[in-house]
Parts: sequence; C-alpha cells; structure tokens
Amino acid sequence: MKIPFETARFVIRRFNDSDLLRFLSFMLNEESTKYLMFEDEQKTDVGARSLFDYVCGAYDSEEPVHSYAIAEKATDLYVGSCGYAPYDDGIVECYYSVNDDSAGKGIATEVTSVLAEVLSSEAEVRAYCHPENHAAHAVAKKSGFKSRGIHKHKNFGNYGELFVYKRTS
Repeated sequence: MKIPFETARFVIRRFNDSDLLRFLSFMLNEESTKYLMFEDEQKTDVGARSLFDYVCGAYDSEEPVHSYAIAEKATDLYVGSCGYAPYDDGIVECYYSVNDDSAGKGIATEVTSVLAEVLSSEAEVRAYCHPENHAAHAVAKKSGFKSRGIHKHKNFGNYGELFVYKRTS
C-alpha cells in the first residue's frame, strides 16, 4: 500500500511530531479508547508517548507498523488514525479511530472506504469491533463491510463482531 494517499477531504500519512498532542488527547480520553485493544499503560501520558514513538520509529524497520494519521488536506490537522495489520495468510485487519472533537463528520467512513478498497486488491479485509461499539459497527457497514456475527479474535482471544469487506470493483 502506497502511503501517503488521499480521500476527498483527507490525507492518510505517517505520523509526525505535530500529531503528538492530538494523539495524546485521543489516547488519554477514556471514552474514546474504552472499546479499543490498548493496554492500560498505553492509556497514560508516558505509555501513549512511548506508543507514538514506537510507531514512528517502526515505519522503516524490518517489521513496520501500519498505523497512519488521518489529516485534513487543507490544514494538515490530525483528526484520527487508521491502519491495518496482518491477521492470517491473505487476510488483513483494518482499524479506524477519530478524535472526539472530529467525530460525527463522516471521517471514519470516508477513510475506511478507501482504505478497504485499496487493501482488498491484495487480501481479504476484516474489521473486528467490540460487540457494544455500535459507532464502529455503523462505520464498517457504511464502508462496505458485511457482518459475520460474533467471532473470537485469534491473536487477542477476545470476542468481537467480525466484519468482512466486500470489494465493489
């Protein structure tokens, strides 16, 4: 997948230093992270900074982390993040999140639709969502994913609603 790429309103790019404060704002917001698979330590100032540094340092490593900033085209303001990770042979799992002050503007749907379409040319694309995270379920459905019901995540061992992307072309 070629980074950066654009949607109608946003640029999906590597994180940079100017994103840190808004990234921390997201990570330290209990409501924003309550359904996400972060460790408690990662939801602290020190832990979130460490995670940010780890992701930024891994881009050009032997084992890159595919976690990217969602930034407004006009201002380059960080509004959320998206990314993907290998799940199994021929399967990737994607994720999306939007900062609280940017929620409800269709950002996650716009970005996830494009991300899934691009990734689906190479692999099956999945999204696992906490069973109670109805906002994430709505984004997945609006982005072209179909629910496959509750499934156990093979890497984390937790149960979540599995969504599988259906390619449009």
